[in-house]
Amino acid sequence: MTQYTEAGLPQAEPSIETSVAETHAALGPALPRSVDTSIAALDAFIGGFASSQVTLIDSSDRLLFDMVHLLCISQVIGDGREVVWVDGGNSINPYNLAGLCKRQRVNAQEALESINVSRAFTAYQMVTLIDEMLEPELERTGAGMLIVSCFPDLFQDRDVRWSESLQLMQRCIAAIQGVTKRHDVVTLVTNFGLSKLLYKKSLRSLVYSSADRVLRIENASRAALRLSLVNEGRSMMYHPVPYYQRTLDEFR
Repeated sequence: MTQYTEAGLPQAEPSIETSVAETHAALGPALPRSVDTSIAALDAFIGGFASSQVTLIDSSDRLLFDMVHLLCISQVIGDGREVVWVDGGNSINPYNLAGLCKRQRVNAQEALESINVSRAFTAYQMVTLIDEMLEPELERTGAGMLIVSCFPDLFQDRDVRWSESLQLMQRCIAAIQGVTKRHDVVTLVTNFGLSKLLYKKSLRSLVYSSADRVLRIENASRAALRLSLVNEGRSMMYHPVPYYQRTLDEFR
């Protein structure tokens, strides 16, 4: 079974930030927090990703991966609390994370030590990581963000009966919702490939209804994306640029 480890780095000793987070947890519920992408156009539309909420990002475009990496680094350099990342699709890229650190002028080594990653390769491993190991890991690290990337992928294995996959997903969703509230974390659940949620009739409804907010990203044309906040009935057109390039909006 895959164990929680830092992204490509040796296990770090508990930090001062972790101790502070544990102290705050003992004192009672924290004030709501919000994490931004640091891309002005996106932040103006989305309004930040709030703590104690599960946000589903359902995307047909690879902007999804840039966005999640940006949010991950924003969390680490924001309040100093760590990130716990459960990866169901081998989607985390340490080189991209290091590049973002350089863009933000922060120490990449220190930032990566605050990102605790575990990869699952089967649906059963995913369930074990989320249902049994996730809460102890959040308690150990005092994390401020939880990322569950490519969540539906492993549950669409043809060797697993759909009725069983559905039960396993429901079990994971209940666990994610529970730890999000108890630990006041910013939770991101992602799906890459809009058609994947059409695999079974009940799948899209299950995943969408489990989230407090749903951000849908779809290709509107060769150069533009349509971003929609499904629950709020709002949408915008967005022309993406590489994350390492700045736009005029960022200089206003």
